[in-house]
Amino acid sequence: MPQRPPAHKTPLEVQSERKAKRFYIGLVLLLFAIQCTILGTAIKLAIGDPSLAVVPDYHQAALHWDDAQTAARAADKMGWDWKLDVSDVADGKGLRAIEFRVLDRDGKPMSDLTVQGKVYHHTQADQVDRFEFQNVGEGRYMAMPPMSKDGLWQIELDLNNAGEPMSFKRTVELQG
Repeated sequence: MPQRPPAHKTPLEVQSERKAKRFYIGLVLLLFAIQCTILGTAIKLAIGDPSLAVVPDYHQAALHWDDAQTAARAADKMGWDWKLDVSDVADGKGLRAIEFRVLDRDGKPMSDLTVQGKVYHHTQADQVDRFEFQNVGEGRYMAMPPMSKDGLWQIELDLNNAGEPMSFKRTVELQG
């Protein structure tokens, strides 16, 4: 017959059993605390990082995607030539000169347009600066938007008085 263990445990056995219980319960609680700390840090980084921002009105832009694509192709369809130059340096206030030039199909400057722009840094997509270009003649338009930070910038232009809606987009990398 198998021998039965004694009903009473010695004080040493009770003490070592309590130590083992404390150790394993403490280990589980420590692992849980580590997991909670990692989760809290990940949530804080995800919420607090400004580079994870969504461009304002993104939903509306997505709904009107076909119209935006038509406007983006309008200049090519009409045979217009355009060029966008961004200054290498910003002034003391962080403003940077942008020149936009437009020529029609025959190479003649388009000087009667209204050009509106918006610009944002790729790491701060929720901070969009809107501005208007000034006509300086001969199909040239100038603006000084705030672009002091180095890195990738998105420049988006909308042309009015062109016969149909037109838009231009350019991503530029600024260093300096």
